[in-house]
Formats: sequence, C-alpha cells, structure tokens
Amino acid sequence: MKTITKSFSKFFFALLLVATISFSTSFSSYAQTTTSLGIKGGVNIANFRGEDVKDFDSRTAFNLGLVLNYSVAESVGLSLEADYASMGAKYDGSLLGVPTGEYTTKLDYLRTTLLFNYYMGSSEMNIRPELFAGPYLGFLLGANNKVEDGDYNDVKDGYKGTDFGAAFGAGLHLKVGEKMWLVPDVRYNLGLSNVFDNDNVTGRNGVLSVNLGLTFPLN
Repeated sequence: MKTITKSFSKFFFALLLVATISFSTSFSSYAQTTTSLGIKGGVNIANFRGEDVKDFDSRTAFNLGLVLNYSVAESVGLSLEADYASMGAKYDGSLLGVPTGEYTTKLDYLRTTLLFNYYMGSSEMNIRPELFAGPYLGFLLGANNKVEDGDYNDVKDGYKGTDFGAAFGAGLHLKVGEKMWLVPDVRYNLGLSNVFDNDNVTGRNGVLSVNLGLTFPLN
C-alpha cells in the first residue's frame, strides 16, 4: 500500500508539473485575450474518511489563495490554483464509556489544484454555470491537536508530508464588469492518500468547500 501511495503521489505531482509548464507556455502566448488572474477563499467543512476514523466529526475551517484561468475554447478552460487550506477533524473521546473531552486535529496545507473546466452557454452571457474536476497535491505546513479549549500541540511527526486527491464541483461565473467575474462555487476535495504516518491507521482527507472568487482579465 505504501508503494502504491508513493506511485500515485509521484503521478499527480508529475501531472501538475507538466500542466503548469504547458499552462505557462500558453499564458505567455495568449495572455492578452484568454487568461485571467483572481483571488479566492471559502469555508471548509473537513473530516477524515476511512474505517479507522469513522467516528470522527467534521471541523469547520477555511481556505484562501490565488487562481489563474486559461480559456482553451469558449466552453473549455483550465484553472491552476494555489491556496492555504486548513483541514482536520474532531473526535469526542471516551474511556470505558466515560467522556474524556473533544479532540481537535488541525491540518494545514499549501495546496495546488489543476481543474479542467466546462462552461455552459456563451461567453457573452452575464451568468455562466460551470462544472469542473481535477487533481490536487497538498504539502503539509503544520499539524496540531488540542483537547477541549486547551492549547494546540505540534503533532506534525504523526502525519505524512503530502496529500493528494481529486477535486470536483460546480459553480457560476457572474459578470460584474468588463471581463471581470465573481465566481461562487461548491466543491468536494476527495483525498486519496493516507494522511497518517502510521501503516496501522488509515485515514484520508475529505473536504466540502463553499468558495467565492473574483477574477480579472490580464490584458
């Protein structure tokens, strides 16, 4: 399993690297008409997935970052995102049936996501629905635990340094100016790798996000 996880991690990293290089080449050639830059942020409802962590509850956190959009055609585009994303989960612990307090695990990542976008309708419309999906790769910045309202303790050594998976969702492009768009979306980030640095425990990230972005044309 560990070998498979490493292979998938390398595959997603390579895919993101190739896409970034291609994206940069396209950007230098077509930025005047087809590329936009924006900011985005939102609320994360995060939890762990897996049989070993089925009793965990969700933790509400946030994400904040940048997005670069490139339109391949009127209905097709690519988005490269880089953001700070806080994840984790909560657990109401007990010993012999006696509650011992709520444990909170906070995992913070620098996350890169490549999205393949499908835009509905014409680019002249003021409201355009979109569907999107693609891989993400996250680099662990910090991992902390706390009990109840106590202080957070560093537990980064107990978690793997990278996380990868797939993001998919739907959103709207709302025109608020000349080629300037307000972009709300709802997405799910499905973690595919074990976040724990322990072969005896398996848990993957699962994050439902509600986001809002604003993009500007680069021309």
